[in-house]
Amino acid sequence: MPKEYMTYRTDGPLNTFSLYTYYRDDNGPYNQPNFYVSHDGSDYEEVTPQIYNDGDNVNLVVYELRNFRGDAKYLKVEFTGSDIAKSPVIGKAVLNGSLGVTANLPSGSVPYGSMVMLEKAAAGDTVYYTTDGSDPRTSLTRKLYTSPIIVVNELKLKTIAVKNSASGKKAASRVSAYHYIPEGSLDTAIGLHDPLDNFEQLYSKSSIYIAKDKPYYFGNDSHRMARTTVNPGSIVYQTDFDISSFMVDSYFFTGHATMKHRIFTSVNGKDYTEISAETYAVGYPVSNWQKYAYEASSLPAGTRYLKIELHGSRSWSPQVSNVTFNRSTASVKVQSTRSTESLHTVLTTASSGAKIYYRLNKGSIFQHYSEPLELTGYNVLETYAVKDGMDPSPIRKYTLNASDKIQVDRFGQLISANFPEKVITDQQLEADAEADASYYAGLTPPSGRDRFGGLAGSAAKYGLQNKGFFAIQQMGSRKAMTTPEGNLFFSLGVNGLTANETYTMVKGREELFESIPSIREEYKTAYKGTDNFSFYLANKYRKTGVVPTEHAIYSEAAVRIRKWGFNSAGGFSPEKYGNGNNLPYVKMLPLSSMSWAKIDGISLFDIFAPDAVTKLDAAFAKAVTPSKDDPMLIGYFIDNEYEYHKFYSHVPKLKASEAAIKGHWVKRLKDKYQEIYKFNSEWGTSFESFEELKEAELPIETSQAWRDMDAFFRYYLDTFYGTVSRLYRKYDPNHLLLGDRWLTTPFHNEKFRSVMAEVEGKYVDVISINYYSYNLDRDLLNDVYTKSGGKPILISEFGFGTTEQGLDPLLQNSAENQFQRGTRYRNFVEAAASLDNIVGAHVFNYVDQAALGRYWEGAWGERYNSGLVNVADRPYKDYLKEVMATNYDIYKVMLGERSEFYYDFSSK
Repeated sequence: MPKEYMTYRTDGPLNTFSLYTYYRDDNGPYNQPNFYVSHDGSDYEEVTPQIYNDGDNVNLVVYELRNFRGDAKYLKVEFTGSDIAKSPVIGKAVLNGSLGVTANLPSGSVPYGSMVMLEKAAAGDTVYYTTDGSDPRTSLTRKLYTSPIIVVNELKLKTIAVKNSASGKKAASRVSAYHYIPEGSLDTAIGLHDPLDNFEQLYSKSSIYIAKDKPYYFGNDSHRMARTTVNPGSIVYQTDFDISSFMVDSYFFTGHATMKHRIFTSVNGKDYTEISAETYAVGYPVSNWQKYAYEASSLPAGTRYLKIELHGSRSWSPQVSNVTFNRSTASVKVQSTRSTESLHTVLTTASSGAKIYYRLNKGSIFQHYSEPLELTGYNVLETYAVKDGMDPSPIRKYTLNASDKIQVDRFGQLISANFPEKVITDQQLEADAEADASYYAGLTPPSGRDRFGGLAGSAAKYGLQNKGFFAIQQMGSRKAMTTPEGNLFFSLGVNGLTANETYTMVKGREELFESIPSIREEYKTAYKGTDNFSFYLANKYRKTGVVPTEHAIYSEAAVRIRKWGFNSAGGFSPEKYGNGNNLPYVKMLPLSSMSWAKIDGISLFDIFAPDAVTKLDAAFAKAVTPSKDDPMLIGYFIDNEYEYHKFYSHVPKLKASEAAIKGHWVKRLKDKYQEIYKFNSEWGTSFESFEELKEAELPIETSQAWRDMDAFFRYYLDTFYGTVSRLYRKYDPNHLLLGDRWLTTPFHNEKFRSVMAEVEGKYVDVISINYYSYNLDRDLLNDVYTKSGGKPILISEFGFGTTEQGLDPLLQNSAENQFQRGTRYRNFVEAAASLDNIVGAHVFNYVDQAALGRYWEGAWGERYNSGLVNVADRPYKDYLKEVMATNYDIYKVMLGERSEFYYDFSSK
């Protein structure tokens, strides 16, 4: 006799299935149904469900199925047995809904302070729970699960998962119930605990109100204290017992800069002393709200008053959630010692007699800590401590790298490199603050400079004009740049007055770094996004207690480079801070941000893109106009390092449907040849129409093809430079147009260099060249000067490096040490200053690049010893001593008042 069954079918994949059933009392043992799945409704295979009984309704049995084969669409429920009284009554069936929530601990007796962790079946589910016996599907007291639930008193836990569908409908899982009895209980008579539900336990307050909205964002806390204005607010406690320790829970909105609480103690309520507290993130953000704990012990003897002062740029952030005195277990500290085989890890707490629990790499339970851990590989350690009768400490998270793949230490230095200036301890960095102050205070750049860094009095001496802006003037045989006051100016610039190139990609390669600070704590602003971290900024924090802002980095760099004799902020420095720091600076026209003009496979601006002139005009009006009257602005670069040397190899391969430049070139060919057979004859091709040329690769093989390509290259440059120059000068007639920072490769190729110089020279004031070479080639530079019609040259990038600290040198074998690096600088810059056609040299870069590559280039990013300071913000003093010898005397070299320096490397 066939068995009774029912079958379900889904339109898409079957992911989960829940069957709610009821059994009649006193009819056991029951006949459990069988379950089968199929992809086509014909061939079924049996699957085994998980079976759950509801603790409050012993007749309810829920069958749950998950992890089906990928193509399952049918599910059959087959009844068994012949006695209907022993068969279930079907309540409901749920396909692709939420499954029940499981707990990591079974119901029953558990150690005091145990942590219950709830697990949902699907990543998109939301878990709610209650602890008062109410139904979490409907209860007004239900809480959002965001972190483990502590068991310090008897706990009756009920929980559900809710699935939100794309249609906006919600479906709840079955209710899962757990009952825990701790081996001990919380002693509420100890100390003080203020949940901040009201003001009753406060001694006084200032500019404070109780916030009640959106408790789910705040660990389900429906009462927190926040400020009424952006001015500081405070809450003050007075106790009849000595306060020896405290724990303060607060929430900060992560979308704004975090300003820490200030905490003060007093014995009499009149005289307050500020104290420090350890601050760390707890758990994970919920809708941008991150919980932080403030913890301190061993407070000054006799402390009876404690003041918590709130600060922040928004009145509603931060919000204080709980305050506890003398009742919290101290959090766990981690100390690790590396051996050849493992990381010997010791966990401690300041609370005597407390038990420590930990879990590694998101394990299912917290284990009791009894002896040091021997770790291998990369580990995420979560740990807390609990003392009988007291509140457990917050769970603290640590990352511990015990792998054998570590390349970079916690200070961002390569482990493989050993050098005298290598930082070993935090204390060394702290000591640097005083040493730095002494070093920079002892530097005395030469007097006799005008406020722009030009040679004071030279305008009158050499008959130069005061034009109100930086300008190019003739001074005897020299093309000279002059300051707005008309004085002679040789632009000694530093590129990149920013920490941008110190960020490195850490996500996905954590094992390569000894330690990476948490993004949720003090080092948050040392991150760019969530994947990239700057050890340079972290070291600045270790030195000063503050992660500096972009503005602070620029301002500090501006002071320093002037001390070293530089007078300009070079390219790739934050342009908005130039004027405010009274430092001559350069800007970049906004061409690099124009995605509509980019060409796949080659760095080139497509000046023939639709509406290019209109778009450039609008962009220049917005970007250029605001600074047109700024005397500190030297001028604008067009862009950086176009790949003109690839023009002949890449442009013929383009498709007109993807790059307008190709379509424009075909149009010019059609205008010239008129008939396709004439084109084919000259080019050695067999195309049937000019239309076909647009998407085809054009072979540059015949002499005429090369001549046509030469003509188009010149035409392209003329159109590009001419358009940019005309539109730029429309909005800024005052400042210099500084060229487009030639890449070294086309500069060294006479075929490209000649045309570039001839055409660009018609439209710019200065030709800029990124020139990486061991020595300055005067003949090449004179060739550019001559063919450009006498346009002066700015060396917009150059530099040298060593391998001493494990980084790559900018030029291989250029220097063995920082002294030689300095003499390379002297040779190069003094040679440049002695030439009549060079108006400046900008060195690359302010700070060394990250040891494992600058972030935007991923794992293979540049990692050069290019900086004036290293990752620990320690200046390269031997290098800079030589730099200053040249910079301080730069005008003497220009004017022939002292001979040009030269160090002969060929004999070394």
